[in-house]
Amino acid sequence: MKKTISIVLVLALGLASVSLAEEGIWTTKANMPTGRWELSTCVVDGKIYAIGGGSFYQPLRAVEVYDPATDTWTTKSDMPTARTGLSASVVNGKIYVIGGGDLALYPTVKTFSTVEEYDPATDTWTRKADMPTARGWHSASVLDGRIYVIGGSSAAPSGGTAILTVEVYDPATDSWIQKGNIPERMGACFTSAVDGKIYAFGGYWGLDKVREYDPVTDTWIQKADMPTRRCGHSTSVVDGNIYAVGGHPGSSPYPGLAAVEIYDPATDTWTAAPDMPTGRCGVRTSVVDGKIYAIGGYTGTWLSAMCVTVEEYEPPLVVDFNGDGKVDFEDFSMLAQYRCRDDSPFVDHRLDCEDLAGLAEYWLTYPGVVAYWELDETEGIVAHDSVGDNDAYIAGALWQPAGGKVGGALQFDGVDDLGVTNFVLNPADASFSIFVWVKGLAPGQVIISQTGGANWLLADVSEGNLMTELQGTGRFDGPLSSQTVIIDGDWHRVGLTWDKPNRILYVDDAEVAKDTQTGLAASTGGLYFGAGKNLVPASFFSGLIDDVRIYDRAIVP
Repeated sequence: MKKTISIVLVLALGLASVSLAEEGIWTTKANMPTGRWELSTCVVDGKIYAIGGGSFYQPLRAVEVYDPATDTWTTKSDMPTARTGLSASVVNGKIYVIGGGDLALYPTVKTFSTVEEYDPATDTWTRKADMPTARGWHSASVLDGRIYVIGGSSAAPSGGTAILTVEVYDPATDSWIQKGNIPERMGACFTSAVDGKIYAFGGYWGLDKVREYDPVTDTWIQKADMPTRRCGHSTSVVDGNIYAVGGHPGSSPYPGLAAVEIYDPATDTWTAAPDMPTGRCGVRTSVVDGKIYAIGGYTGTWLSAMCVTVEEYEPPLVVDFNGDGKVDFEDFSMLAQYRCRDDSPFVDHRLDCEDLAGLAEYWLTYPGVVAYWELDETEGIVAHDSVGDNDAYIAGALWQPAGGKVGGALQFDGVDDLGVTNFVLNPADASFSIFVWVKGLAPGQVIISQTGGANWLLADVSEGNLMTELQGTGRFDGPLSSQTVIIDGDWHRVGLTWDKPNRILYVDDAEVAKDTQTGLAASTGGLYFGAGKNLVPASFFSGLIDDVRIYDRAIVP
C-alpha cells in the first residue's frame, strides 16, 4: 500500500498535467454465431449470455455465451420459449428471462407473460410465475435482488397499447407486485440502475425522454432529454455513467444509429462518446471489466440485414476526479481529502487501493507519449525511440553525452546535419503535441519538420521568434507566430499542441501564441530533426537538440 502511494505521489509531483482530450476506443471482436436483433444480454461470472431475439420476424430460442477473456462463443441449451423483444436479468447467479413477443405472423403480434429461469451452472431452464401483464419490447433493471419491469407494448414495438404499469418480480419468493405507473408511454425504451434509482431512456412515444424512478418513494421525475432521439437502443453503466448506444430515430426508414452518448446522473448532463463502428438497431450491450460489448441488432434500414457483429468499447480511464479536464496534483489531493469518507465523489464513494492504482496506472500507462527520443546515446547513427519503434537515423550530428538539458543531446552544425524518422503521425487525424529542448538556432532555422508536410517548429526569419507553419487548408488558415525569441543561446523547451480547433505554441511551458484553424493539412511522411521539410540550406539547424517527445493528445505543460 505504502509503495503504491509513493509511486502516485512521485508522479503527481513530477509530471506535467495532462489534458483529457483522449476518447474511448472501439475494437471489433469475434462474431456472434447467430445474427439477430432485439435479443437480450446479461453477464454471469464475466461471461455474456445472448438470449433469444429475432431473425427478421422469426423469434429465436438460441442461447450463446461470449467469453471476453478468450474472444470465443459457445452454445448452450435453447430457451424453452422462442421470443424477441424480451428482457434478461441476473439475480444471485441465475438469469430470469421475462416477457417478449412473436412477430412470425406480423402484423399480427403475440406478446408473452412468460418467465423462465436459466441456471448457467447446470445449463437448465425452469418455468417461474408469469408476469401479471403480457408485454414485449420492455426493459428490466435489478435493485436489491428484485427485477423491475418497465415500459413495453402489448403488440409490436410501435403498435398495440403502450404499457404504463411497472411490475416487480422477486425471485426469492417467485412472486410479483405492482408499482406506480410510468408517466408516459415508453415502448422499446431501455433502463439502467445507478445508486438505487432506475433511469428509463427513449423508446417509441418518448424518443428523447429520460425518466428517473425512485423505488423508495415509488415516484418518477423527468430528467434532461437525450441529445439523440432513439428507440430499440441499449444502455449500460460504467463508473456511474450510463452509455446510450445505437437504436433508430423512430421514423422511416428506421436506420440503425451509430451514436453513443453518456449520461451522468449526478449532474443530469449528457456528453458525446465516439460512434460505434457499426450503426444498428435492436443492439444489446453488456459490461465486463469496465468494457462495453455491443452485440447483434440489424444494420442499414428496417430489418435489412441481421447483425452478428460484436464491438467492444473501452472508455477512457476516469482519474480526473475534480472534473477540470486535467490529471494533476489536484486529483491526487482529492484522494487524500476524501480518504474513507462516505461523501467522496469517487464511483464507490470511498478512497481505496483501486483509486490509487487507477491514478498510478494513468500516469504510468497513459501519459500519451507515442514517440520519445531521449538523445542520450554516446555513439552510433541511431537515436532510439524509448516508447515505440520510431528510431531516428542520424546523419552528421554529433553526440554530446554530457551536453544536454536532460542528460545528453545532439549537436547540429547548421550545414547538412539532420535526423530522419519513419512515419509517426498524421497531423490531420487527431489531437497531438510535440515538445523539444533546444539551444542555439538562427533566424529561419527549423527544429522539427515533416517530409511532404510542413515545418512544425522553427525560428522565424526576422527576429528568431518561435513559430509553426503547420496549418490548415482553409482560406483563412496560415502560420502561427509568437513574440518570444528562442535564439538567445539559452536552453528553451518549445512546444506545439493541436486540439481542434485550437493551435497553441509554448516556450518554457508558458503559452506564447494561440489561434484556431479549421483543421490541419494531412501528411504521412517521416520527420526531420534539425532541417526543413524541403532541406533548403538556410533551414538547417545549428545548436543542440534534446529530449524530443510527441503525444497523441493536447497536453498542458
